[in-house]
Amino acid sequence: MREYCLLVFKNTHDAIQGEKLLKSEGLKVTIMPTPTYITKSCGISVKFDTEDIDLVKSLVQSEKLIIKNMYHKNEEEFQVII
Repeated sequence: MREYCLLVFKNTHDAIQGEKLLKSEGLKVTIMPTPTYITKSCGISVKFDTEDIDLVKSLVQSEKLIIKNMYHKNEEEFQVII
């Protein structure tokens, strides 16, 4: 299975805003259902390539992107990044 990163948000509004911001930065993103074993806060998450992690982290640190958590998916395991 291919590795990827996943952004989890507090609510759907934040997820949609996050998707728009990331697309405006030129990132290829996909909306997907949030796995319930990660969190039950928001039903949708934003999936992105691991190669874009540094840009996404900088957007979070600058508070342009408001997230609940960021995860790295490898094999069958999610690891918390932020």
